[in-house]
Amino acid sequence: MEENEIKVSIIMPVYNVENFVAKTIESVLNQTLKEIEFFAIDDGSPDNSGKICDEYAKKDSRLKVIHKENGGAPEARNVAIDRAKGKYMYFIDSDDWIEEDYLEKMYNLAEKNNADVVITGFYMEYYQNGKDVTYDTNCDDNIYSSDEFKLNAYKYLNKSILSLPWNKLYKSERIIKENIRFPKTKWDDHHFNMDFFMNNGIVVTSSMKKYHWYRSRKGSETMINYSDPNMFNKRKEHFEHILKLYNYWNIKDESSMDSINCYYAGRLFQCVQELVDNKKITYKEKRKKVKEILNDEQTIKSLKHAKSLSVKFKILTFPMKIKSVSISMFFGRIVSLVRKILPGLFIKLKEKEVHGK
Repeated sequence: MEENEIKVSIIMPVYNVENFVAKTIESVLNQTLKEIEFFAIDDGSPDNSGKICDEYAKKDSRLKVIHKENGGAPEARNVAIDRAKGKYMYFIDSDDWIEEDYLEKMYNLAEKNNADVVITGFYMEYYQNGKDVTYDTNCDDNIYSSDEFKLNAYKYLNKSILSLPWNKLYKSERIIKENIRFPKTKWDDHHFNMDFFMNNGIVVTSSMKKYHWYRSRKGSETMINYSDPNMFNKRKEHFEHILKLYNYWNIKDESSMDSINCYYAGRLFQCVQELVDNKKITYKEKRKKVKEILNDEQTIKSLKHAKSLSVKFKILTFPMKIKSVSISMFFGRIVSLVRKILPGLFIKLKEKEVHGK
């Protein structure tokens, strides 16, 4: 295939996914959109993931396997970005899968509307209570001009629709011209998207859901616990990038500000809950870190301006608002116990809260 015939470059970092990567590869190679190139970046995986990719590459020349020393998913994606020739780029995780017409439908939407990016909904798949359970995250059908999207972006933030990379088809020209890359930090995909949206043109949102995101699998019924005691600092960095985006856009309307502060407030409570659940630090250290969160200037500001929090989160964040370390930790402990003892209920409540299900 000639370089100018490539419509979409698909980029997939690969690490320790030997039981899942074959299904992911097949879901890409079986796409109804045939004019693709597919980069599988073996990021120093110690299992057979890289070898599996090599076997598929022997059968289909569109799959190009890059083997490198382990450097993390951001670095792996960036290596492929520098080699991509497609008019659009698409990023997929190596343990998920896409339905066969997903790329074609996104490509057609992008071409029809001259869009910088196409954004869709997706499915989240859990293994809980001995069975597979699927939740869906819905997106609406809209075509936004640059200015219209800036005023409506907040609607897509709380559902994670804005931050994720694999529910989007990106115009490659923007990524290359503006040198947008995945930073080597926690939630690198969020930071990549915030940079991409800085100077966005037309944005198309679509209600189709054809991406299947595995959140948990058999043998692991609970969601991942973050064991990093400094998670708050990374959450704050994450939120500051959102503020940077909105300041750059000069968007300060009430709906947008309320929504992004509600977004942060929920994640601040998660920081407290994760600290309470952390087995690596002492109780004294936990109290100190929770106190730091509650007395942080941005925490105080966000909790004050988060007007439309759900009743549940208003209750959970109230002790944070009044700076009560003990009650905040008590609430965090209750949520951790629910998560541990009733993981199915925890996931259901979480998805209802975040994704409106």
